[in-house]
Amino acid sequence: MTPEEFRKVILPEGRRLYALAFRFLNNREEAEDTVQEVMMKLWEDRTRLGNYASPAAWATTVTRNMCIDMLRKRRKMSHEEIGSVIITGRADDVTVTDHDSREAAALVTGIVERMKEPYRSAVILRDMEGYSYEEAAVVMQTSVETLRTTLSRARKSVREELKKIYSYGTGTDKGTA
Repeated sequence: MTPEEFRKVILPEGRRLYALAFRFLNNREEAEDTVQEVMMKLWEDRTRLGNYASPAAWATTVTRNMCIDMLRKRRKMSHEEIGSVIITGRADDVTVTDHDSREAAALVTGIVERMKEPYRSAVILRDMEGYSYEEAAVVMQTSVETLRTTLSRARKSVREELKKIYSYGTGTDKGTA
């Protein structure tokens, strides 16, 4: 891939890659650093990028893998950070009408952050980033059928966690604490 092709094909993917990295890492600086590292890695390997059917899908795969590596490093450094949910934005930007939906989104984000791979990637790519099943399967290097099964199990896990949270203390939590 020539430098000009790289500028036309890979560089425009930067915003999409940043959004993906931010979904995984939930930290603006780490997401920016990750995308910068991905771009450098892709630039160094630009001669081989033409071998891929979709260089954009390969860029997404590299970003996903780097995010997973970053999360592993973070997990080793501090166990307390893993379950935290970071909500960006100022509190005065939140209106009363969207408070519940923001709370629910924060809960779901926290649940997804604690998921193990490949469930986490499936939910982030398909449900949060809006990838098609085919695109997400390519990024995850799996079949569409396997992705559908993984996503179904991940969604069921999210529903069960939300059910536990919302039924706590109502008498319908069946003795769970």
